Formats: sequence, structure tokens, C-alpha cells
Amino acid sequence: MAAVASPWQRFVREQKRLVMYSNKHVQYVIYSGESKLALLRADPRRYLVRAILAGMYLSIVGFAYWSLLNDLQASVFGKVVASAFFGVGPIMIVLTETELFSSNSLYLTISSARGKTGWRQTVFLWLTCFVGNFIGALVVSGLLWASGILSSLPPGHALFVGAVHKVHQPAFIIFSKGILANWLLCLGVRIAISCKEEIVKIAVLIMAAFMFLYFGGEHSIANLGTFSQVLFAGNTVTVGEAAFNLLFATLGNIVGGAVFLAIPFAYINPQKESELSFAYAHEKKHMQRPQ
Repeated sequence: MAAVASPWQRFVREQKRLVMYSNKHVQYVIYSGESKLALLRADPRRYLVRAILAGMYLSIVGFAYWSLLNDLQASVFGKVVASAFFGVGPIMIVLTETELFSSNSLYLTISSARGKTGWRQTVFLWLTCFVGNFIGALVVSGLLWASGILSSLPPGHALFVGAVHKVHQPAFIIFSKGILANWLLCLGVRIAISCKEEIVKIAVLIMAAFMFLYFGGEHSIANLGTFSQVLFAGNTVTVGEAAFNLLFATLGNIVGGAVFLAIPFAYINPQKESELSFAYAHEKKHMQRPQ
């Protein structure tokens, strides 16, 4: 007859199972970080195009968000609908495997924290991706301007009102909202990594984007699109005011993705069994280990 496992043995067995399960997701993120950096080194133009496309996707979805918010402002559900629609942007980026600066604060932080990529390389990739996203935002804004869509907007359109509100917030408020925005968005990406079905990934990304936008979060790349469109329209904000918002929103996004999600994610998912030694020592005080 098989011996009954003690509480200690059950605890150790469960921890080993959790290490194996969680490491699949950690290793996937590390591999993704290494792959992104390898692509940037081997073919920087291709990487830049990926970043440009991500900036275009988020910018056109952002314009749709402001348009929905404007057209549905009389409805109590207007902001709900517009915020939920914005989730289309992250879905497009994830499913087309393009490069978004804000989510790279998750991937490259973990791969660098685990020693698979360097911090200097991480910063260089972030900068390259940000520039590519910015170019994509400019492309979409230029198309909206050339097509006459921006010039047809009334002065009180939600796009212009929203941009004015963004640039007149204090720096610490923008920074804090930037943390919230990318913490929630990267959390959605993190959960999506664990999902097998595409429909579940889509639902998770929609909800993550909905929360940060509905609460008024500041997302640097989305703001690149918003400010580019407003500046092309020649309305309401200056380049200096836009740069002020983008500076603190970007810093907040880095903190939200790297400090509030990536580092805790790597820490609570041990890379190897020996990293559980502290937990073992703690639990040993409360469990009778068999002789």
C-alpha cells in the first residue's frame, strides 16, 4: 500500500509543478525578447517596418475612438463603447506580430533581468521601436489630413477637447496615469500569453485596453497618434505641450510595464527549483517533514 504523502511532500510537489508550468510562460517572454533583439540586429529595416505598422494600427484605432466618443457623447454608454472599441488596436498588433514600444517594456525587461539580453540593448530597442511607432502615427495622421477628414472636424470635436485636457494635466498626474495605462495593457498581454484560444486572447486584450482608457490612462503611443492628428489639423495644442505630455506618459509607461509587471512576473515565477529555497524554509517551520 502506497504511503500517504505528508503536508511537506505535497507542498514541495505542488511547488515543482508550478515552477514547470509558470516557466513555460516566462521562457516564452524571454524567447520573444531575444527574438526581437535578434531581428533588430540582423535586419533593422524590417524591425522598423514592424514598429511603423504598430504605430499606424494604434493611431487609426485611436482616431476611431475619439470619433466614437464624439458621436456618442449624448449616450450614457458612449464612453463604454468607445473604450471597448480601442481594444481593436492591441488585438491588431498582437495578432500581426508587429512591434509596440509599450509592450516591449514587458518582454525586454524580463529577458534582461534574466541575463538573456543586455540593458543597453534593451534601451536601444525601445528607442528604435518608439521612433517607428512615431513614424506610423505621422503616416496615419498625414493620410487623415490629406483625405480632408481632419479639416472636416468641428472645433469642439472630442479629439481636440481630449488633446487639450491631456496637455494641461500636471506632470505627476500624467506620469501616474502612464503607469496605470501600461500596467493594465501589459497585464492583458501577460494573460493573453497564457491563453490557448485566440478568442480568449481577444477578449482579454479588449478588457485590458477598456480599463485603462475608461479610467483615463495615458498611453504614449496612442498619444502620439492623438497629438499628430491635432497638430496636422492645426488645432488646440502646440508641439511643446504635446512633448510635455509624451515625456511623462512615456516614463510612466516604462515604469508600469517594467516595474509594476515585468519584474514581479519574473520574481514570482522562479527560473529554477533552487529559487524556491526561501519558500521551503518558511513552510518547513509549519510542517512536519518526514524522517
